[in-house]
Amino acid sequence: MNPQIFGELKNLSEKIASELVFAEAGKDLGLLPVNSLLGQMEELLTTHTGPEPLMQAARLARGWVDGILETTGNFSVSSLKRLGEWAAWFQMAVQACAGENPPAPLPGEWAKANLEPDAPATMPAPQLQATEEPSLVLNIEGDGELLGEFINESQEHLQNIEQGVLVLEENPADAETLNSIFRAFHTFKGGSGFLNLGAIQTLAHELESLLDLARQHKLAITPEVINLILAGGDTLKQFTNEIGTQLSGKASPGPIVVPTLHLLGCIRDVLAGVSNEGHSATPPAAPIRPEANAVVASATMVPAIETSKPVPATTVDVKATGSGNLKAVGPANAIKVDTLKLDSLIDLVGELVIAQSLVVQNRDLNTVRSEQLTRDLAQLGHISKDLQHTAMSLRMVPIRGMFQKMHRLVRDLTAKVGKHVQLVTEGEDTELDRTIVEEISDPLVHMIRNSVDHGIEKPEVRQQRGKPEQGTVFLKAFHRGGNIVIEIRDDGNGLNRERILAKALEQGVVKPDESLSDAQIFNLIFAAGFSTAEKITDVSGRGVGLDVVRRNIDKLRGKIEIQSTPGEGSTFRIYLPLTLAIIDGLLVGIGEHRYIIPTLSVCESFQPRVEMISTVHGRGEMINVRGRLIPLLRLYSHLGIKPANTEPSQSIVVVVEAGKDVRCLLVDQLLGKQEVVIKSLGEAFRGNRCLAGAAILGDGRVGLILDPQALVHLEIAPLEAAA
Repeated sequence: MNPQIFGELKNLSEKIASELVFAEAGKDLGLLPVNSLLGQMEELLTTHTGPEPLMQAARLARGWVDGILETTGNFSVSSLKRLGEWAAWFQMAVQACAGENPPAPLPGEWAKANLEPDAPATMPAPQLQATEEPSLVLNIEGDGELLGEFINESQEHLQNIEQGVLVLEENPADAETLNSIFRAFHTFKGGSGFLNLGAIQTLAHELESLLDLARQHKLAITPEVINLILAGGDTLKQFTNEIGTQLSGKASPGPIVVPTLHLLGCIRDVLAGVSNEGHSATPPAAPIRPEANAVVASATMVPAIETSKPVPATTVDVKATGSGNLKAVGPANAIKVDTLKLDSLIDLVGELVIAQSLVVQNRDLNTVRSEQLTRDLAQLGHISKDLQHTAMSLRMVPIRGMFQKMHRLVRDLTAKVGKHVQLVTEGEDTELDRTIVEEISDPLVHMIRNSVDHGIEKPEVRQQRGKPEQGTVFLKAFHRGGNIVIEIRDDGNGLNRERILAKALEQGVVKPDESLSDAQIFNLIFAAGFSTAEKITDVSGRGVGLDVVRRNIDKLRGKIEIQSTPGEGSTFRIYLPLTLAIIDGLLVGIGEHRYIIPTLSVCESFQPRVEMISTVHGRGEMINVRGRLIPLLRLYSHLGIKPANTEPSQSIVVVVEAGKDVRCLLVDQLLGKQEVVIKSLGEAFRGNRCLAGAAILGDGRVGLILDPQALVHLEIAPLEAAA
């Protein structure tokens, strides 16, 4: 073992001895510092695989102190004496191990707890006899900042626990994953103990003990054990979410109660079985259901996955070099930065790029003939561009974390609906703006649930059709055309075109005389309240899920496409911008004004001929685009500005889409494509839903960004007025 580690162990043991000198019997003032130091010691030994006698002794002392925390909450005179004996022994044991000599046996009563070679290294915590669920009361005023840090770190630990457990379910012999889950629970327990969050600490301690037995090969990792660990992680997640809600002021301060007694009882039954019999006890076969409020591994609780959102983090990890997978970065290569500071930096870089563009396009420079100035301005342009891209990369995070959550979702859903489904992911390192990653989570949950519940057939049906009993859902992310594409594909039923159309006619979503393409019919599933499910279940059938998908994707300035083949499966492709801070737009002119239309919504542009233009009663002006009549919106009339020309055949038509709907926008001219930095509009424009923001153009003028979603879905009345 590294000599430096022995030095750290010696330092920690001396600190513990010092704390015990000032600890007073009957007081808990010395309890938390000692517990924290023991936690650091155990973490150090676990991380660096220290000598087994030291590791066992550290776990033994930590478990004993945890037991005091759970029962009396403070030291007695005998407790102080006993822990003092341990601290003195540990200091000598460290010196012995550093010299590669075996340490002396543990003193007095400590030795009795560790006589049997097959006894658990961690002393079992006292059994709770409580009949009421434990609760937490936060000291927000005194510990608010520390609680915030605890929440931020806990979210990462809990996510790593969940993903690690799913890996462990596939490969129970994966020692590295088992150790990482153990360390996550251990760190979680240490932080909660330091903040006196007793209910959290107790549950984390029992889960840690469960994993410790597995690390010692005394407990087999069975599906039932996996369920226990997942249920424990979910309950801890609910605890931390409730703490975050109070910290953010969204809930008034008060006791936080999350049922844990039943879950603790199940875990302790397993621990007791291993301790008493020397082999694994049989955990409960059914999923753990603590109480109605708890988020557990049971598939009946799946909606909690959808609605439960993490507390917004106040810091974000930033890598020292480049961008990529933040989880793979050690502490030396990453720092935590307040997100407000990060956003402020990105805004300032955007302003710098705009200022640079104004300088380069200044008309006064046209009179200057200097090759050196031209080279300097070009160099300034390159540096500004690189700086902008680097600043934008700070907002980018891998989509991996979100993809990994979907594995848990599929696992729980398959148990609920009685199907065999595997999730295959690809492109987890693809990076997106962190805001987009947060906002796309709910739509992906709905899409994956839809594929599992509606797309994939029952095993017996798949067998009859010559398919493998296990269905597959593919989740993939990749770059295409300057955008990010998230693809959800399944090998199931495919969409039933006739059934969707019949249901849409029945619900009045489409009119009987409408002629729709396959793509437009498939897009009907995103209509509000639309569902082809024969019965409502707790998984789907209410017709609200895919409506949420559409609205969220529209809000992100994205779009969704569907391809489906009956009996072979369906493919959903979600197109998203790389970031919400910069938009790739089509610059158009109307009179003396400049407007920007997001290129992702633009289908085509052309100058219409006279015979293509007509007026339909009750529907206003229409343009015949390859046999399809599309409503025409005269933007100048709607925006109240003077155009260069009012005759459509002498102007330009830009066709934009939003879902299954399209509309022709009449403009005077196309000025080109341009990447612009989005600026929010002031209160004066807040009521205009057709404007999505503004941007400062290269010549210093302001261009308003149009919202295609709002323009496409304008009511008929404005069209008739324009006609």
